[in-house]
Amino acid sequence: MASQSKQSRIFLFFAIGFGTALLASLLKSAIAWIADIYIYSLPWVGGFLRSIELAEFSNLLAFALLGAGIGSATYFVPRRWNHKAKFALLIFLSPFVFSASYLTQQNLWVKKVAARADMPYQEARELTNQFLERETGNRGYFGYFPLSTRVVDLPVQPKVLNSEVAVIGDTLTEALASYDDLRASAAIFLFKQVGWLIRFMYMFVAGLTALTYYFKGCDWAEDTYQRAAGNTHPTATSSTAARKPRRP
Repeated sequence: MASQSKQSRIFLFFAIGFGTALLASLLKSAIAWIADIYIYSLPWVGGFLRSIELAEFSNLLAFALLGAGIGSATYFVPRRWNHKAKFALLIFLSPFVFSASYLTQQNLWVKKVAARADMPYQEARELTNQFLERETGNRGYFGYFPLSTRVVDLPVQPKVLNSEVAVIGDTLTEALASYDDLRASAAIFLFKQVGWLIRFMYMFVAGLTALTYYFKGCDWAEDTYQRAAGNTHPTATSSTAARKPRRP
């Protein structure tokens, strides 16, 4: 019975972890969808807000939820588990939560292609996969993720997507490349990496937020466990004393 109780408590830990990750992913996806439909389409400022990936500020909410949820759920794991064992679930689930908004953006892009080309979604997805493979060497999400760091608005025109040659270029870096100068080369490098720098900044924010709230959740779980243990022992002691016969 004790073994079954222990297993059920460990199951609760993982269930809460995966459930929290699902909620955090849905939160990020919803914010990415709202930003794409209502914010990035704004004239003048929409393109700039897309370029700085405004929707990724949702990492503050999503990873606070994820970290606090998993940290609090450590209440159910055995006391002998060290932080590395409990922390592994947070590390495992974090990339899936972080990717949720980009998967949503990719899906919206495919839908735009389908609407523009007047074709079924599956055909549009295959068309975009072929395009991503030509541009990055990878299909699907692993092609979309790196390409979206270089390009703010991916093309939706079938003619562009069907091109047999690479079509994504940067006019500014191409112009700088014409100068045989060390400063121009440094500027080209910075312009090419700026998308990754922005994305790594959001990764850092996500990781720091998750860690902060994970340990806050762990502290809450430990305090709750200690209070529960403190309330149990005096009761047990008093009941034992009540059963003990009094000396004459």
